[in-house]
Amino acid sequence: MIFKEIAGINMNILTKYTQIMGIKLDSKQIEQLHTYKNLLIEWNQKVNLTAITDPKEIIVKHFLDSMAIHAVSPVLNKQGFKVIDVGSGAGFPGLVLQIAFPKCNITLLESTQKKVKFLQFVKTKLELTNLTVIGARAELAAHNVLFREVFDLVVARGVARLSTLSELTLPFCKINGLCVLHKGPNPDKELTQASKAINHMGGNKAELLSLNQSLSLPSNNTVFVKLIKISKTPARFPRADGMPKKSPL
Repeated sequence: MIFKEIAGINMNILTKYTQIMGIKLDSKQIEQLHTYKNLLIEWNQKVNLTAITDPKEIIVKHFLDSMAIHAVSPVLNKQGFKVIDVGSGAGFPGLVLQIAFPKCNITLLESTQKKVKFLQFVKTKLELTNLTVIGARAELAAHNVLFREVFDLVVARGVARLSTLSELTLPFCKINGLCVLHKGPNPDKELTQASKAINHMGGNKAELLSLNQSLSLPSNNTVFVKLIKISKTPARFPRADGMPKKSPL
């Protein structure tokens, strides 16, 4: 009985903050998130997917943090709105966004095969028909015509420093599309160092948006870096063989 009560409290936290963000979840979506949470905990006992295993922290630091993108750059829940999550890991933020915005066409890009297997399992289990899981490195996928400069929104969380991350994300973004990147507190210095790379990739000057200022989520220091794609990325980018990380622009 006590476990059901705790689960209910956690789901109440979820619904409270999603409503603040302007996201309405129905009973099916809440159940999908609950199942996703349980699968994450179960698989994490065998495969290292996340360091966060407490159910409440999963909801706050993974689920709400992922959906908070909508508070700084509204996700259009309609057919044809295309999102790619670069370096999706265990599905944050992209898989969470798919549950919250089921009409969007969302692609999860992840190079680690054990994580790809998990993402594919969750996709099947939750019957997420508009979700695509791709097992590939961003440096290669961004040169594929199926993915290059076709996405309305590009997201990434905890993948790399901004000087590297801009080279790995902006090539996927279409002209006038957006990149919204999760960073920790005080990314100002990192952003200054990334200005050259952002310009090279066709991005504009970044806007920093603190999550706590607008939502006051508990134990959350996320700052979003918001970029607009204003010109085409030169064909030579991103560079292959890990060069964006080894030798940032």
